Amino acid sequence: MIITQQAERGGVVRLTLSGELDLATADRLQQHVQRALAQPARKLVLDLAGVAFCDSTGLGALLHARNTAVEHGTGFQVTRPRGLTQRVLEVSGLLDILTGATDP
Repeated sequence: MIITQQAERGGVVRLTLSGELDLATADRLQQHVQRALAQPARKLVLDLAGVAFCDSTGLGALLHARNTAVEHGTGFQVTRPRGLTQRVLEVSGLLDILTGATDP
């Protein structure tokens, strides 16, 4: 898993993920989320366009990222899930929850 961080206008921090989000990489996502939220941010966006695979541990990591952002008073949104990752989010019932923006 490769994760890049980019600060955008309006206090938005975007984490762009590529690779597989699973048991082997979920902790890495949590570390990046913690670092991103250590600085003031209005919204945290996780861009999943490059995620080719997401298992149940990955789903848990995405939910944990959302909850962590909310606890920090930061908005949250998952964007651009594709292919199998989008299907896993749909089947789990989490697509609307994670792709719907939360307000700070």
